[in-house]
Amino acid sequence: MNPPTLLVERTGSVVVATLNRPEKGNALNTAMVEAIGDLVNQIETSVARDDGTRALILTGAGEKSFSAGADVAELDGIDSATARRQMRRGQGVFDALEALPVVVIAALNGFALGGGLELAMAADIRIASPTARLGQPEINLGNIPGWGGTQRLPRLIGAGKATELILTGEVISAHDALAIGLVNQVSDDPLKSAREMADRITQRNPVAVRAAKEAIHVGLAAGPAAGLIVEADGVAACCETADQRAAVHAFLNRKK
Repeated sequence: MNPPTLLVERTGSVVVATLNRPEKGNALNTAMVEAIGDLVNQIETSVARDDGTRALILTGAGEKSFSAGADVAELDGIDSATARRQMRRGQGVFDALEALPVVVIAALNGFALGGGLELAMAADIRIASPTARLGQPEINLGNIPGWGGTQRLPRLIGAGKATELILTGEVISAHDALAIGLVNQVSDDPLKSAREMADRITQRNPVAVRAAKEAIHVGLAAGPAAGLIVEADGVAACCETADQRAAVHAFLNRKK
């Protein structure tokens, strides 16, 4: 029996999902994309049931790769109709991941290339090891990013630099990625740092985390006017929570 392509463990309120094809650089094949999609659906259901899930961390098995990208073997001889279906399916999974009502952190323990970088960009926060290398090298295979790279990369680092990286296929270092805002941190132990970040965020009001994510995403997708409406709705929802009321009371009584 083949090992699972995605290893999932939960510690407290944090779920850690490990891409598990180290012999293939954790390349994203159809089975792995479907496994990520299934996990996203499970977390959505868990949050709806209020079972305490508050964060998801994505990382890769082994020491070399978060994910080296889409499995190129699945692109050999592919026809246009099949390619379109595969791209739309991956886009749907990554969009659902991005929209999860919990914080999603990518711990980049090595190469994050092509579809691997696209997966990481669907996370809210990216923490990379000093040896990580990042890029969208699809142009070197006569193609373009197909799982959201042409949309998320410009939003993260600006259109000019994103266009340069996509059209040249250049692969950059973790520190260069930090300098342009593609990653949030560089850490000798990205998984440990991701857990620490998750622990900090899971202590916050979960309604506030959900509302902040939604307002940010709506604003980026539909513009500031739409984002401001969602922002106001989010504040209203937070003001109905015990967490918000307790925090306000504690702040007002801090010197009494």
